[in-house]
Parts: sequence; structure tokens; C-alpha cells
Amino acid sequence: MQNHLYARQNELQDINSSGTKNKEELQTRLQQSIPGRTLDLYDRYLQSLGIQSGFQEKIISETSEKVEAKRSELIEAMKKRRVMEILKDRDIIEKKRKALKDEIALIDEMASTRWQMRNS
Repeated sequence: MQNHLYARQNELQDINSSGTKNKEELQTRLQQSIPGRTLDLYDRYLQSLGIQSGFQEKIISETSEKVEAKRSELIEAMKKRRVMEILKDRDIIEKKRKALKDEIALIDEMASTRWQMRNS
């Protein structure tokens, strides 16, 4: 999606540079005498560039919105994943703590049983 946005931005830049180039060429030709038909063709071409430019700007705007929406989704998913990792780590620590507590209780039970057996 990001590549599509870059492609459209480059296309808009090409359209704008073509329009600028043709406007400069028209200014140069206006200093000479040129037929009305040629002026009409230049006018139509520059109008079509304006329409294409507007169309590209609309597409870029829509694509930018989509890219931002996807970026927001990605950021939210990354936050959720991080929360899940933290919760998983806490669960692992709690299980280790419980296993250690159970092991200590078992060792204490064994020690007290031995002590009772020796002292009986």
C-alpha cells in the first residue's frame, strides 16, 4: 500500500513537471506568432493535466488515509502483542514461584518426617 502511495505521488510529480514544462514552452511560443488551433491544443492539454493532477491528488489523499488506518491498526496490534507478552511473562514467573513454593513445602515435609523418624 505504501508503494502504491509513492507511485501515485511520483505520477503526480511527473504530471506537475510536465505541466510546468509545457507552460514554459507555451510562454516561449507566445512570443512568436502561433495559430489559434495550436493555442487551443495547448489549452486543452493543460486543462487535462489539471484534471489528471486533481485525480491523482484525490487518489493520494485516499491512499494516505488507508495507509494511516493500516499504520494505526499495526500500532494497536503491536501494543496488544506486547501486553500479551508481559502477561505471559508474569504467568511464567508466577508458575515458577508456585513450583518453588511447592518444592520447599515438599522438602520441609521430608525433613520433618526424617526428624520424627530419628527422634521416635
